[in-house]
Amino acid sequence: MGKRRLTNRQLTRLKTNQAKRCTRAGAPEIPSPDTLNQSLGPEQGGLLIAHYGTTLIVENQAGQLFRCGLRQNLGALVTGDNVIWQQIDEQTGVVVAGLPRRSIITRPDRHQTKPMVANVDCLAIVIAFEPLPKQTTLDRYLIIAETLNLPAIIVVNKCDLAEHENHQEFRKKLESYETIGYPQFIVSSSTREGLPSLENLLKQHTSVFVGQSGVGKSSLLNALIPDAKAQIGELSKLQRLGRHTTTASSLYHLGKTGHIIDSPGIHQFNLHHFSKKMIIEGFKEFRPFLGQCKFRNCEHLAEPDCALQIATKMGKIAPFRLQSYHTIISDIAS
Repeated sequence: MGKRRLTNRQLTRLKTNQAKRCTRAGAPEIPSPDTLNQSLGPEQGGLLIAHYGTTLIVENQAGQLFRCGLRQNLGALVTGDNVIWQQIDEQTGVVVAGLPRRSIITRPDRHQTKPMVANVDCLAIVIAFEPLPKQTTLDRYLIIAETLNLPAIIVVNKCDLAEHENHQEFRKKLESYETIGYPQFIVSSSTREGLPSLENLLKQHTSVFVGQSGVGKSSLLNALIPDAKAQIGELSKLQRLGRHTTTASSLYHLGKTGHIIDSPGIHQFNLHHFSKKMIIEGFKEFRPFLGQCKFRNCEHLAEPDCALQIATKMGKIAPFRLQSYHTIISDIAS
């Protein structure tokens, strides 16, 4: 790949913006435009492991971290992106290109879609026995996974608190998800019960944790990756912006081949921009029966010869899943 160089105008703009951020953060400034062209190292591959506004934290192939500016007109880059960058000094660099993505997770943002994380191949939906999730909460995440064609697993945290009768009913529902084809892991981040099998799977993937507040995503991350807090501290020290460490998406290594991305903003997913077709196809056990109803405009409620209702009575669709579909459709309509 030929060496790319920044124009003088781009260098000046980069210098100005970085100087302002460095002044606010107390971080060392990027060298001046007069010396930047001379000090840029050769292009090399890197992994974007954290994103703080317009400042990127890039890991080189040796595992070293660099605080990088962004070349103009590259488009939005996100945690998990593979990039081409050039080193400026021992701490800083410039990202000059983003490499093609295998996958991208987005969420709606002011009638547009905003990229959140890239190159994920496993969506780990974290729920808990305390607090018990609403039925539609889990199904909404699964709809998103199906729409993105992204394999999903269900991680049920706080199994050490599963003592009440309503937990038994919850466990029965979880069995239905396993039948549908969603692997599940019953774990406790505090006692480490169930964690070895979850860890073995996650080591084979780049995963992102999603789930509502209170389910223990952070404690689960720390249980799986004991030095996660140390990694956060290193990122904070490099960026000199500790107040952002709980709001920025960050990538952590799990073993030699696994990665976990913690993206706090990703819980803001909603389905209001999804069509009815996208939602119903997000219930993958419904698909064999779609288009089989007597009436083309069947709402799958009480219409005669409704294929989904028939499948439910035959035990091929769990009644609570069909009810969840109707609840989600009703919520979006309102």
